[in-house]
Amino acid sequence: MEATASCRVLSIQSHVVSGYVGNDSATFPLQVLGFDVDTINSVQLSNHTGYEHVKGQVLDANELKVLFDGLKLNKLHHFSHLLTGYVGSKSFLEEVLQVVHQLRQANPNLVFVCDPVMGDAGKFYVPEELLPVYRDQLLPLADIITPNQFEAELLSGVKIN
Repeated sequence: MEATASCRVLSIQSHVVSGYVGNDSATFPLQVLGFDVDTINSVQLSNHTGYEHVKGQVLDANELKVLFDGLKLNKLHHFSHLLTGYVGSKSFLEEVLQVVHQLRQANPNLVFVCDPVMGDAGKFYVPEELLPVYRDQLLPLADIITPNQFEAELLSGVKIN
């Protein structure tokens, strides 16, 4: 059975055991709005990175590829929307590019919402090597971007007062 793209979201974001960020904070509101939401966790952490101690796993490109290949093999890769958020590794973010291209092949009308989560208040909380991938490769593919002030300044090279 092939899934249709009508009001289906693929959300690729973080998961934390304690707290509500990333997929944990996006799924329910989207469901309330009538979207069917499938999630891929970019990381599985004990808590968000604002805490003194953070433990858990950061997924890499191969782990994303395996999950997405499973969706494709079962013809479950037809989405109306793609939502991306916190990513903890450069290889994973580079594989997100491949996911975007494949989703657009399946649905040329895909709406891609990219939150380039990198940091806040002058401080990175992801590897700084993600910046050029967001700026030069991923954001040009996005329909909507939602950076905070710190991220907007990094991506644009312009100080916002």
